[in-house]
Amino acid sequence: MNKIPECQIHPVSIKLIRQGHPWITPDSFSNRFPRNSEFVIAMDEKKRPMALLLHDPDHRNVKARLWTTKYPFDREALHFTAGIQARIDVAIDKRQHMKELTERENYYLVFGEADQLPGLFIQKLGDRVLIQFYSSIWNRYKAVIQASVQEAFQELKDDQFWFQLRGETRELQKLPANAVDAGRRDEFHLSEFGNQYLVRLGSSYDHGLYTDMSAVRFELKKMIKPESRLLNLYSYTGAYSLWALKLGAGQVTSVDLSPKYIEWLQQNLGLNPELDSTKHHSLTMSVDEALEKISAEGKTFDVIICDPPSSSSDGDKRTSAIKAYRELLRDMDKVLAPHGKLVIFLNTHQTTAHKFERVILDYLKELNLNYKTLQKLGLGQDCPTLKGFPEGSYLKGLVLEKL
Repeated sequence: MNKIPECQIHPVSIKLIRQGHPWITPDSFSNRFPRNSEFVIAMDEKKRPMALLLHDPDHRNVKARLWTTKYPFDREALHFTAGIQARIDVAIDKRQHMKELTERENYYLVFGEADQLPGLFIQKLGDRVLIQFYSSIWNRYKAVIQASVQEAFQELKDDQFWFQLRGETRELQKLPANAVDAGRRDEFHLSEFGNQYLVRLGSSYDHGLYTDMSAVRFELKKMIKPESRLLNLYSYTGAYSLWALKLGAGQVTSVDLSPKYIEWLQQNLGLNPELDSTKHHSLTMSVDEALEKISAEGKTFDVIICDPPSSSSDGDKRTSAIKAYRELLRDMDKVLAPHGKLVIFLNTHQTTAHKFERVILDYLKELNLNYKTLQKLGLGQDCPTLKGFPEGSYLKGLVLEKL
């Protein structure tokens, strides 16, 4: 193999790598990395080799990702394929020993940086496997990755594997899941905590069930009591709504602006005839309109779940979720019963959990709303987080009680 280029990195990057952060972002140093090299050896402030990086020159936000700080780096690069296989084996073995995953057919086999496979995410979806790349590096190792998973699940055939490049921009996010045949489509059902869900691969960017929220859904089991009235805002395909019905909620209302997702939710209800669908009501409208309508009707709820997109647009301007929460908190409070619970989420790596909580508490104080924090929520179980890497802890949530 060709000699791996040795490149100095920014002093801040040196500090972050030593603290466990796995990314090199664009700067005056990383922008000079040789474009045609798959690997780069990072040099510290004294020009000593300190890390082997996977180079990703075309990525807009992450120019390189940490592979190892173990010497010798040329040998680690030479045995890179074996390293991929070994790390996938470790990650899968860890999940196979998690008792928490026995009640669902959807879970992560590999969760990127936290499993030392930066930019690589692998989901088990029933008897399918969805392999997602957040870095183009992994495109060159598709066969190795698939073979490593098939070694652990020998019953899986080639046509049960799906590959998807997760985009950095809205344009890339319109791309369907990549497969051998660009026109390939797949629909099937899988079970999560006893509920059946329709999953679609190849037809849209997201497949219909957020696996990284599964552990959080289970965590909320203790909050939803028999006869609870639950409002699910930004409901998507209704996983929280169906889970609430499963737990005996007396009334569930789902709100989403997309007719496609509301229809998908109805299909999911149809897959679960044991659930009392007469207790469920859908509103196909914006959350703002729905909250205004519900308030005008004098209805209240015991639990409100709110998981807005990280940013949204009304056609004239884009609004971040954390800024939108000021008005959302005011409007949700109007339809939340006394001692009711707000379960609110923020889904972005650009805001830390600490900042999210601080901003929310500031909004509540500004609005003169009296709440206390009952619980903090985040990724868990099959979605581990990495110390020193706040970007990996992109999902954060708060449970607030109305006093």
